[in-house]
Amino acid sequence: MIIKSKKMIYDGKQYTEPEWILDTAERTVTHVAPSTLETTVTDFHTDYVKDHLRYVTAKHPERLEKLVDEGRIIDYLDELETRAIEAVDRQVEIWKKSDKEYLSAILSGDEMKQVRLTNCFKNMAKEIIYDSIIYA
Repeated sequence: MIIKSKKMIYDGKQYTEPEWILDTAERTVTHVAPSTLETTVTDFHTDYVKDHLRYVTAKHPERLEKLVDEGRIIDYLDELETRAIEAVDRQVEIWKKSDKEYLSAILSGDEMKQVRLTNCFKNMAKEIIYDSIIYA
């Protein structure tokens, strides 16, 4: 889905293109600076943004339209991505400090088990944050 801002760029002669464009399939935000006409494209690569955009496009497209119109879409997606990453990292650290099996793997020097458990913790944390951050 392509969402374009209502605000158009005026090149001195005519209104040529939208100031902001969100491409949810490509996960890119294109911005044309009104004063310089310089175009910048911001890419978002995480599954968090991909899945959030898919969800919001299906359930609340007006939310994305408003963010694009207001020029706040990059900040919104950056914040979402940061919140999701930090939430997963925090929860993984909590489990690492309290999980008996993980602590036992540290004491025994079993690095493979530590990696497997860390990956398991990450996957479990992602499941939790998807409901509270990504699908919200």
